Amino acid sequence: MARVLFVCILFLFGCAPQEKPLTRIQATGNGAYSGDISEDGHLATISGDPEGVLVWDLESNKALYRLQMNVAPPSQAELTRGGYKPDERLPPEPLPVTLTRFSENGDYLVTADQTRLALWQVKDGQNLGFWQASSLEGKARVDEPGASQVQGIRDVAVSDGGNFIAFARADGIVVHFNRITGRRLEFLGHRQKVNSIAMSANGLYVLSGGNDHRALLWNSQTGQVVREFPADGRVVMVAMTADGRYALVDDASNEASIWDIRTGKIKLKLATKAKQQLFTTARFSSDDKLLLTGGAGRELMLWDLATGQRRWELRVGVAEDYRPRSAVVYGAGFAKDRVYSVSSAGLIEAWPLEKPHD
Repeated sequence: MARVLFVCILFLFGCAPQEKPLTRIQATGNGAYSGDISEDGHLATISGDPEGVLVWDLESNKALYRLQMNVAPPSQAELTRGGYKPDERLPPEPLPVTLTRFSENGDYLVTADQTRLALWQVKDGQNLGFWQASSLEGKARVDEPGASQVQGIRDVAVSDGGNFIAFARADGIVVHFNRITGRRLEFLGHRQKVNSIAMSANGLYVLSGGNDHRALLWNSQTGQVVREFPADGRVVMVAMTADGRYALVDDASNEASIWDIRTGKIKLKLATKAKQQLFTTARFSSDDKLLLTGGAGRELMLWDLATGQRRWELRVGVAEDYRPRSAVVYGAGFAKDRVYSVSSAGLIEAWPLEKPHD
């Protein structure tokens, strides 16, 4: 009887229907390295091999153009744009584009592999510059003094005007620079590796979170810390509302808190599950009432910021021939009566804003 019951339970759960998206776009054929959704929900970007970086119009469901940053390392002339001196230690082979981020207004797109980054004008795909941000032979990490490794780029952000770019490196340093003047500031406020950054639309403030159990809001012109948000575990994800009023700090101890930046106090804590639930992406709605998050196990969740409770949770899709049978949600965003997700399965999907299933 116990065996029969086990088989019945396995049948019921194994055959339970998966949520069906409103639309599903197989943008890349062999999975994806990174992706993002624009703030207004009109555009998506996804990086794959051999497709390169695709910029997708979500209203017409068509690819606008393809950016081939990862075909070959940039020339020495390109590397010296904006006053940067080239590092001769370039990778012998092209590296995949592992980070893609839109500016708040969707006018600019920054892309990055492990060692370099590029800025693009979204309306026509014009390249505005390449910069080497790291190297294959790095200095010792701040959290591992005896170790030497690649100073890989951990996260990137770009301002609305496209003038300011920030990136976090694996050695614990966050760099903010002005691509027009070449002014560069290295923020050394973290004692360990930085995992996530967010930047205000005007580029004047950066929020960074790292393994030192802290998220720091700092002035990009002076490097001065404005607010410190302590966490119980290493901070894996940070995000800010468009108006700069609230900040999300998600840490590895299963605490996800919404902080009021003006007062420096916690507004509420999200009702995360008992098991460890780490966010891989987060996006506030334009009215600051909702939060959309994605995870490493296909989870896409919509949160009510008045209560801290989940409105719904679903699992994004995987391609039929894609292995493993899981996916990381790289980007998520709002668009009128729906939300969008882009994942490592190479899929861009649309879901209803209201609860998509009973």
